[in-house]
Amino acid sequence: MAIEILTEAWATAWRDALNTSATYREAAASWEGAVVAAVRGEPERGIASRAVFLDLWHGACRAARPATDADIETARYVLTASASTWADLLGGALDPVSAVMGGRLELTKGSVMALLPHLAAAKELVAAARSVAATAPAEWSAR
Repeated sequence: MAIEILTEAWATAWRDALNTSATYREAAASWEGAVVAAVRGEPERGIASRAVFLDLWHGACRAARPATDADIETARYVLTASASTWADLLGGALDPVSAVMGGRLELTKGSVMALLPHLAAAKELVAAARSVAATAPAEWSAR
């Protein structure tokens, strides 16, 4: 059964996917710090903002949960996008690096220059998220 993306159950499944991925573990061996993946709310479409916090440490995900304000404040990177961009990204229709460079996936906290050495880890982070059987809320697909 598919889990709704950017929920507590999905965050837990993403953590588990990361922690069982040898490819992620190798690519993220030098990665330290937290990441928040956030959906920008679109009240006119009935889309509420939501975010997931990942505590990443040298190829392991130590915690994953819905993000709190404190998590967003302390995270090294916050990646924010519209619901449709997240749906495209997690569905495989959009490359994460292209999404950041093209402005569809906005780095609202953190530096692109600081992220560059971790591009392989970031791609594996997204690959692990894509491996989770998930579904987007119905209102996300209405463009």
